[in-house]
Amino acid sequence: MPETMSPEYAAAEREAYRGVRRACDAGLDSTALRDEIRRRIAHLIPAEASYFTVLDPRTGRLTRLVGGGAPAAVERQYVEFVHPRADSVSTMDLARSGRRVSTQSSGEMAALMREAGLGRELRAVFAMGDQPFGMWLALRERSSRAFGEHDVGFLYRVAPHVARALRRAALVDAAKVARLEDDPASAERAPGVIVIDDRWRVTQWTPAAEAQLADLADASSATLAPTSAIVEFIARQRASGTASGVGLLSVSGRSGRWYTLRAALAEPDEFGRSSTVVIITPARAIPQS
Repeated sequence: MPETMSPEYAAAEREAYRGVRRACDAGLDSTALRDEIRRRIAHLIPAEASYFTVLDPRTGRLTRLVGGGAPAAVERQYVEFVHPRADSVSTMDLARSGRRVSTQSSGEMAALMREAGLGRELRAVFAMGDQPFGMWLALRERSSRAFGEHDVGFLYRVAPHVARALRRAALVDAAKVARLEDDPASAERAPGVIVIDDRWRVTQWTPAAEAQLADLADASSATLAPTSAIVEFIARQRASGTASGVGLLSVSGRSGRWYTLRAALAEPDEFGRSSTVVIITPARAIPQS
């Protein structure tokens, strides 16, 4: 992309920004979210190598590297040596500073890039407060155009939206990690996940959530519809002004089983529309005496 803000670049930047915000608002799990955001950013900010890393929010340490472009040996050295010994500290510093984006490289990173024929780095930290949840890393050859102010400005604008989406995606992941096939009795305790749009429609759901919604449904409700309790729960959370937080509610189903609901609201998109990720966790059944 040209460095000057030409009409073509401005249009591409607007489309990329809207695309990132749509992905952040979609209630995706972490894998799908990273794939969608990485594709949209890479289209606007091309590089010889680009990565969307997952970070430990307490330490800034890298827990997963997603992307490609650099030789496998370079990726391995970055994961095993450069990031834990040098870049995790600078990543935490970048998150705490509020700058979010940098084109500076540590000495260790500069040496690693030279070995691979690379010489230009662009790094964006997706953090809430001083806790980084992820990082965008793009690398270009020394002979390529340097990353410029428009690249930095775009990533600065999307960084807080991506950070909130990563935190919500972690809730979705948490509901999917349990492997329940080996324990038939535990199937009834499987968490369910639903995504509710601004018109109170269930747009995404997991198989476990379908049965849970049926148990929670009002007498006149369709199975795949938010119940009056869920609607009221989300409405209260929105009215409280804590859209980026997580709300909790305990509610009983028609079967008598209790459920804990966790709701995380997405930020409004450019049209003012929001969706909500709801995780439904059944309580353990109490043995009958």
